Amino acid sequence: MKFGDSFVEQLKTSIDIVHVVQGYVRLRKSGSSFVGICPFHQEKTPSFHVRQSPAYYYCFGCGAKGDAISFVQNMERISFPETVKLLAERYGIPLPKVESTPEADQTAKERLALLEIHQEAAEIFKSQFASSPEGKQALAYVKERGLSDQTIEKFGLGYALGFSDNLVRRLNGRFSTELLIKSGLIQIGDSGRPYDRFRRRVMFPIRNESGKIVAFGGRIFGEGQPKYLNSSETPIYSKSRILYALDLAKDSVRRKTFAILVEGYMDCIALHQAGVDNTIASCGTSLTELQAKLLGRFSDRIVVNFDPDAAGAAATLRSLDIFLEQNFKIRVLALPGGDDPDSFIKRHGVEIYSALLDKAPSYFDYLLQKSRQVNDLKSVEGKIQAVNQVLPYLAKTSNRLERVELTKRVAEFFGFDESIIREELKKTANLRQERPEIHRSQIRSKLTPSERYLLKAILDNPSAAREVIQQLSASEDYVGLDSESIFRQAIAIFREEGRIDPGHLLARLDNDRDKDFVNQALFSELDMGQATRCLEGLRRQKAKLEIDQLQKEIRQAELSQDFELLANLHSRKVALKRSVAL
Repeated sequence: MKFGDSFVEQLKTSIDIVHVVQGYVRLRKSGSSFVGICPFHQEKTPSFHVRQSPAYYYCFGCGAKGDAISFVQNMERISFPETVKLLAERYGIPLPKVESTPEADQTAKERLALLEIHQEAAEIFKSQFASSPEGKQALAYVKERGLSDQTIEKFGLGYALGFSDNLVRRLNGRFSTELLIKSGLIQIGDSGRPYDRFRRRVMFPIRNESGKIVAFGGRIFGEGQPKYLNSSETPIYSKSRILYALDLAKDSVRRKTFAILVEGYMDCIALHQAGVDNTIASCGTSLTELQAKLLGRFSDRIVVNFDPDAAGAAATLRSLDIFLEQNFKIRVLALPGGDDPDSFIKRHGVEIYSALLDKAPSYFDYLLQKSRQVNDLKSVEGKIQAVNQVLPYLAKTSNRLERVELTKRVAEFFGFDESIIREELKKTANLRQERPEIHRSQIRSKLTPSERYLLKAILDNPSAAREVIQQLSASEDYVGLDSESIFRQAIAIFREEGRIDPGHLLARLDNDRDKDFVNQALFSELDMGQATRCLEGLRRQKAKLEIDQLQKEIRQAELSQDFELLANLHSRKVALKRSVAL
C-alpha cells in the first residue's frame, strides 16, 4: 500500500506529535519542548526532546530523530504504510484510495488472517465449554476456582478438546495449512500430518494492548505436563512485548496511577473479578525490558505481587532490576501465609488484600527485610552477605539524593560504616563493575577493650583460658562481634589441644584483618584480674548490638504499620535491656 506525499503531509499536520509520543513515553514540559526518557536506548537522565513546532523529536543521547510517523513506526516495528494507516485510523482521518505494493499487501493480508484465525479459535474454544461432556467438566472446574460467568466471558476463557486434530478440522476449510502453522496453533508431527498445539486445556486468550487476540495460554485439565503451555512466537505475537490483561487494565492503571504485576493468569483474573482492575501479568515469562517500557506508557508506578515461594521471590528480584533500569517507583507486596493473590482473595477477601496493598513497602524496605530473613545478622559474615545482596539495587538507583538517603539507611540497618558503602558504589561506577561487593577486609580494624583483653587472657594464661573458653562456649557472647571468627577458632583449638598456641591460632585465620586483631591483643598490657570483668563487658557489648538491631527492626515495623510485630519487638527490647541493666 502506497500513500501519496500530499496525504502523508496532511496526516503530519493533523496530528499533535506530543500527544502521539505521550502514548509511549512520559513527557514533561521544559521550555519550548517536552522532555522524557528515550525509548530507543538505555538512559537514566532524560535526553529525549519533542517539539510541537516544528513537529519533530530528537534524542541527544543516541541521535534518534524524526517526525510522528517515524516515531510510531520505530516503536511498533511496522512498515511505513502500516504506520500511516494506524495513525489515520487512530485520529479519525479518512484514508484515500491508494494502490499498494504486492509485498505490503501480502504482509497486511497475512497479519489480518492470523488475527482472524485467533479470533475464530477463541470462539471455538468458548463454544466447547458447553458442547461436550469434557468441556462441561472443564467449565465446572473453572467455576469451582471461583470465576463467575461474567468474568469467564470478559476474559474469553474456553476449552481445547483432547482430540489431536479438532482445531485443524474446524479451521482447515477457511485457512491454508501453511497459515495455520504460522499462527502457532497448529503443528506438524513426525508423520507429516498437522495436529493441534493445545489439547485438553483450559484456554486463556492473550490480547495485545488494543484488545486483539494474538496468542493463547493453556492450562492442562487433569494430569499432564507442562501445567501451562503458551503460544510460540508468531508474526503477530512476541511474548516479550505483551502484558496479559493490559488491554483491560490500562484505563484503570492511568486512573489509579499505578499497576499491580502478578505472575499467573488466574491471579490476574481473580483480582479483576474482585474489583482490583489495574492488575496485569507477565504472560508466563520473566519480565522483560520491553514489557516494562510498554507499561511505562501508562504509569511509572508498580506494585510487584508475585507468589511468596522461592521461585516467586527470585522473580521479584529479577523484576526489580528491570523496573529500576526504567526508573519506576516500585513497591513489593509479599502476601502472608504463603498464599498467591488468587488464594489470598478467596481466603481473606478483597478488603484485607486492599489494606495490605495500601501498606505495601517500597522495594528497598522489602530488600532489607528479605536480606535480614535469609542471613544471620548476628555474624559479621552474615551482615556482609546481606549488604552485598542489597548493594546492586542501590547502585541502580538513578536519583542521586535518593541514593544518598538509601546508603545511610543500609549503613544504619546493618551497622556498617557509611563511608565503606559509598566508596564501593563509587568504585563500581568508576570501574563500570557489574556488581558492587564489600569484603571483610574493608570493615573496621580495631577491637574493643573487652575483646582485646579476653584474647590476651586466653593466649597468655592457660588457667584463665579454660574458664574464659568455657563461659564463651556456653554463652556465645562473641557471636556478631568483629572478633567472632577468632574466638571460634580459639575455642576449636582449645578443645583439640587443651591450650591455645598463638602460632596455631594465627595459622588458622584466613585473613590479615583477623591476624592483626590477634597481634593487637598479644602486644597489649593486661591485669589478669580483668578477664572476668571483660566477660561481662563482652556480654553487655553483644546485648547493645542486639538492642541496636531491634531498634532498626522497630523502625521498619513502624514504616510497614505491622503493629503485632511492633509489640513483639518492643517486648524483646525491654527484656534485653533489663537483662544487662542498660
